[in-house]
Amino acid sequence: MESSDFAMLAAVKLPAPSRLSPSACCPDKDLFVLVTRLGSYDRLSLWKLQGSKIWEVDVEESNRVVDIAWSPDGQSIAVAHDPPRITLHSIQNGRTEHVIPVPVVGTSNISQLTDIWWFHQEKPEKSPVPDIFRRDNIITGSVHSVLRILPLLDPLQDHAKQLTATDLFAFQGSQTSTRRPAAIPEVIKSWPALQSDPLLASINVPNPTRTMENGIIDEVDDTNQNSILSVADGSGRVTCFLDGTYSLGSFSTGETNRTVAALFKHPKRPIFLLHSHGESVTDLSPTHISLPLLEERKARDFAKLSSTARELCWYVMRVVEEMRGAWFGTETTTAAQELGPKWVQAYETKQRDKYNLKPSAMLDLTTLLLTDRATEALGDYLGSGQQMTERGLEKWDSAITIALVNLRDYSEKRLVPACQRLYLVLEEVRGWASLPTIYAAFDIPSETVSKCLIMLNQAILLASWLGAAARRELHRFREFMCWLRYETQILNPTVDTLPPIRHDILEVNKYFISGLEKSVIDKWFIGPVPTFAPQDVGIPRYDLSVNVALRKAREFLKARTPQAVIETPVDGFDDKAVEDRNLSALIGVFAECCREVFERPSGAATRTATVSRNQTRASSSAESRTELLFREKTKVEDGDYVEHLVMHAPSTSEHRSCVCFVRQRYGHNRMHVEVSVHECCLRLGDEEIRVDLLALEFFDEESLVMVYRTDQELQAPESSVRLSRESLIEVALQDLGAGQLGGSRYLSIKQSRGLKRCKTGTVSLAVNGRVGRRVACVLDNEGMYLETFDLEGDEGEDGEITLEEG
Repeated sequence: MESSDFAMLAAVKLPAPSRLSPSACCPDKDLFVLVTRLGSYDRLSLWKLQGSKIWEVDVEESNRVVDIAWSPDGQSIAVAHDPPRITLHSIQNGRTEHVIPVPVVGTSNISQLTDIWWFHQEKPEKSPVPDIFRRDNIITGSVHSVLRILPLLDPLQDHAKQLTATDLFAFQGSQTSTRRPAAIPEVIKSWPALQSDPLLASINVPNPTRTMENGIIDEVDDTNQNSILSVADGSGRVTCFLDGTYSLGSFSTGETNRTVAALFKHPKRPIFLLHSHGESVTDLSPTHISLPLLEERKARDFAKLSSTARELCWYVMRVVEEMRGAWFGTETTTAAQELGPKWVQAYETKQRDKYNLKPSAMLDLTTLLLTDRATEALGDYLGSGQQMTERGLEKWDSAITIALVNLRDYSEKRLVPACQRLYLVLEEVRGWASLPTIYAAFDIPSETVSKCLIMLNQAILLASWLGAAARRELHRFREFMCWLRYETQILNPTVDTLPPIRHDILEVNKYFISGLEKSVIDKWFIGPVPTFAPQDVGIPRYDLSVNVALRKAREFLKARTPQAVIETPVDGFDDKAVEDRNLSALIGVFAECCREVFERPSGAATRTATVSRNQTRASSSAESRTELLFREKTKVEDGDYVEHLVMHAPSTSEHRSCVCFVRQRYGHNRMHVEVSVHECCLRLGDEEIRVDLLALEFFDEESLVMVYRTDQELQAPESSVRLSRESLIEVALQDLGAGQLGGSRYLSIKQSRGLKRCKTGTVSLAVNGRVGRRVACVLDNEGMYLETFDLEGDEGEDGEITLEEG
């Protein structure tokens, strides 16, 4: 039959074989996604319904794209991969915004992913009373309320942005950065966290859209808030992610050798309905899974704590890496730490090669400092050395000064405040762990929290110490450079008068000892992990908390004698008592330990899930019905769940091809099933034309989209609640063949249109049933020819065509 009831938008010949997922159409935009196979890897491409391609990106580190899902705000595409991995891609350019590793359950290997869904959470009605204090659902007195009033930390250089011409051709001293984008470490990738929000962690983020003219930027879109991204694997487990990124752990029906056939979530509550499939049968009645912890705010509050800790920890790690790069150099910059030793080595080489002397650089320099008399070799080196030109001295001075200033400022203005904020976050987490009656479900490892707090104390001390050491080193280096220029002018006089002495001899001598050949700054970036105790650096051995101070004050008032509370004084600060100062190694160990604090509590929502399984199952009586095509649509109506199910059974020697419509209404311990069977044939006057159904998808609870090539109602028996979907259609077909279905009526086809291709084989179908965007995409069996349609176009003149039901 040829008709033109709805308009064709595009017919495209694709350059390579492609796949069309049932969820390919964007819910709120005229876009859809195709997956193209190139060699042994897949590529994602975003298309307009009019047939033009917007972008195409390679899927890195993935052999195959399993399934896709659209975010509730329509701005991201969630992709499930094989090997198991989840990525979020921006619809603007296809760039990977987030990589979500699939957590491992116990010691078992990760099963292959099968399906992915992203469920929207309907927002409650807003209170008519405005939030005049702008609390944004933050509890007063919590760590986030404290972070909001603290000064924002300085933003770090974004190495991921493209370099401008100014960056590429500027001098080394004026360049902001020429380093490659820093790879995100595995500890940060696997950290359970919500979408990145540096402002929540009190970290400043430069925003080019905010200017003095426009003032306040637009409100943040919270459509994805409290949404749940769910992914099913081959073992029947469903892993959930809050807001699409924060891991909530996984749940299953607890039965082996069963996979997830369908999953539905209540639009307002954390309740899932799961249909499982196994042994060639699919459950008719679903398994009811409830996550009560998500109905309270505690789960999201802890997720915000974990996200804030991750942002601060990643900030600290990058700050330490920047500090290490400033001192030890990077791939594109010279190490400031090497300039002094290279200068000394160059002089000792001159002593050995030209003057046949035993290298004694420090002896000659000290003699010159004390007597103003240089040896022949030293006088020659200072007077004619390549490093002793004014340009060479200026370059040396600039490189060391910039490095030491960065170490001083980064440690005092960035590292210490960030560690202090992390300490506040972990103190609140320790408060959660101290209330087991309320937060027992989270199972927070209190010992690990205490260990992290100790390491933070060490990091704060070492960072402050590094700032002081860098300041002292910079002062001595400047005195050394002043002396070096003074001696150079004496050896190469340009005027009759000698230059005045401006350097401090003692400071220059100290730089000879602890800065020129080997700097004390090196200790903060090399060596083992620090393990010093607080008393080793002068901190009192007794507890300094407020509770202990109040208790000791009461003891003093009762005893009325100072001796009752006087503590043994501790020794002063001794820098030689702490040899291990590797701040970089300490932060690395701390990051792993801190992630462990938040890893297990993140799965509290699924650990406390309640699962109501079906106690009885029935196997299908006909093996030929294992290739049934299922599509379902579920909604909540008057407190009950109403599921509309359509099943297509191919023709066999016993039965003709038919479509079975099922409407199920189920609530607490009750279920009502209605079935309608329709044969796949057209009624043209008195003639019946059998059709071959290729694909079908739900628009809504009332409409279907079917692709075909050239259905009597019965009340289901009470026992059907224990049948599988395959058994249900078998019962319906047996009743149909026995003539137990009386009467005959026709199922109307409201609109139709012939396809240009798809003459043979099956097709892939993807639809968007949202009002105002009712569209469909059809891909042929070879994946080379695509057709898109607007299903809300004007109807043609041919009128309705009916299908006769058997």
